[in-house]
Amino acid sequence: MSFCSDNYPDDPNIFDSSNLLRRIPTWHVFFDKNLGRWRPSSAAFEDDSDGDSMSVYLSSVLADENRDPTTVLVGHDEFSLASITAGLARANSQTVHPDPIPEETSYAAVCGDKGKRSANAPKRQFARNAEWVILKPPA
Repeated sequence: MSFCSDNYPDDPNIFDSSNLLRRIPTWHVFFDKNLGRWRPSSAAFEDDSDGDSMSVYLSSVLADENRDPTTVLVGHDEFSLASITAGLARANSQTVHPDPIPEETSYAAVCGDKGKRSANAPKRQFARNAEWVILKPPA
């Protein structure tokens, strides 16, 4: 068994079409001339700096609780909010696991190797395919 399947097993109740929301700090937002649009950098989709798996927020939980996605940005005024699908995460060998914490019921983990410098690394796929929920471009 792998670390992810042991600690963050994939939850089949989170559908492939489910949106996973990720807070993106301003320093990870840039204008991609090739795509002709603002997008997050691939570094925005790395595992957390404390060694934990990449944290996201389940939009389905927010919807069930009649909460606006902006609620996950409280206290993070300079952050944008991007969305990838659970299907994209799984297509890149990641597990999607609900991991609610006392202060945030929609909290979840995306576990798996995010890759290093490969053009097809999961973090690069996430960055290229992310859709903005809230975009705050750098000044």
